[in-house]
Amino acid sequence: MERKNTKTLTTGEFASYVGVKKDTLFYYDKINLFKPAGKLLNGYRYYTYDQIKSFSTLQSLRKLGVSIEELKEYLSSQNKHKFVQMAKQQTVIVEKEIEKLLQIHRFFKQIISTEEELKNVKIRKVYIQKMEKKYILLSNESANEGMNTVEEWSEQYKYFGKQIGLHVPVPIGSLLTKDTLIQERFERVDYLFSYSELETEHSRPEGLYAIYYHEGPYKNIESSYLYVTNFIKSEGYAIVGHAYEEYLYDSLKTNDEEEYLTKISIQVKQQSKEQ
Repeated sequence: MERKNTKTLTTGEFASYVGVKKDTLFYYDKINLFKPAGKLLNGYRYYTYDQIKSFSTLQSLRKLGVSIEELKEYLSSQNKHKFVQMAKQQTVIVEKEIEKLLQIHRFFKQIISTEEELKNVKIRKVYIQKMEKKYILLSNESANEGMNTVEEWSEQYKYFGKQIGLHVPVPIGSLLTKDTLIQERFERVDYLFSYSELETEHSRPEGLYAIYYHEGPYKNIESSYLYVTNFIKSEGYAIVGHAYEEYLYDSLKTNDEEEYLTKISIQVKQQSKEQ
């Protein structure tokens, strides 16, 4: 095979081959970003097949967010070192974009799974179910008095979002510790949490949970906690872990607070008859 160009391409043919408009090629030529291989006697530009790979690389870098100025700087003095350096910089950017897309993906999957879950439950009924271990990201411990108001919760939400690199409104829940539950301080929140698909230092343990779906405004949730904890005692269970609040329907999904739906999961165990 002869490794040389035996045919040239017109501007239109080259544009069609690489999937851009002719105006894009004219513009890149004008700003000295990507120039044709030469001009014919009649003044028309022409390109070669050798240029296709170079142009495709340039377009890929543009799609990744590399600015025209950065590309011009690189192309003006190409060398292996600069190319590797640019690759490292773009890798960081791409990884951040991948994480953003993964968060968006998890967000929409959560909406779908929530609807599937709710098909099989009754509101205002306590379920005792075994739940699997799930890793979580946990906020810093709140002050001794916890988060007692929507304003305090919102401030912690904002801070926690930055802490975990939140790009989209992924589900963030609230955690009430075992001590808070036993003291019946249901007006407070001790931590914020978010489920993680990666292994972390914190987790929602595997085990039995008392599960209840609170319908209505958050200001009424204390009565739901009282109902669930009384149910746990009356049915011969004991609280052995934390409570996890998940906001299935909130202000993102409805404007009516009466339609808010909060899933409460409290880790429990069956007490022996001797206790």
